[in-house]
Amino acid sequence: MDTLGVLEARKRFAELLDRAHGGEETLIARHGHPVAALVPLWRRHRPQRQALIALKGSGRVCWPDPLQPSQPGPIQPLDSAAHLTLGSAVAVDATVLIPYLRGDASSRHSEPLIAAIAAGRWRGVLSMATLMTLMEGPLRLGDDALAARYEAVFSDPTAWTLVSLTPQVALAAARLQREMAPEVALELASALQGGATAMISRDPRLLTALPLPAPPLP
Repeated sequence: MDTLGVLEARKRFAELLDRAHGGEETLIARHGHPVAALVPLWRRHRPQRQALIALKGSGRVCWPDPLQPSQPGPIQPLDSAAHLTLGSAVAVDATVLIPYLRGDASSRHSEPLIAAIAAGRWRGVLSMATLMTLMEGPLRLGDDALAARYEAVFSDPTAWTLVSLTPQVALAAARLQREMAPEVALELASALQGGATAMISRDPRLLTALPLPAPPLP
């Protein structure tokens, strides 16, 4: 971490912004004493983002069989997304998040993804359909407090992009469902609308549709 005086920081402000965007921090000193820091925005919100890690195992009894009626396929290897740059958007669906929330042994494969989102390396993209599924688990058991906790964490704008069901998303999903199930088409359309460059899922129907197609919009 570099330390610069106020005058030097003013001269190099544009450069320092670029460095912050790339993940670097710079201390600003006055009369030789650090008084401020120029840091990436996602690091400023790190405690809030880390709440995502604490959710593991919180929904142990909320979803007795979350992947039915579709049989789970192998999770898309995160190695395939290793080329993604800092701040890349990665779409995630319920077939990945629910095992994590349940604390299943299989969730170890998704832990690097969750950790990357919590650390600010990547941004998660979530469809409203997936968010609703996450809420349904605790609400089914009457646990409003846990549902509110999920809503707060997955609505955190520093970590997640929530994709609303807009007319554009509906149109894209309608076109995609000519070749796939409606719920799969909606997940793909939401991922595209959210700017995702990769998608992590265990739904075999969705995996066969990857990589993400070009947006089917005019």
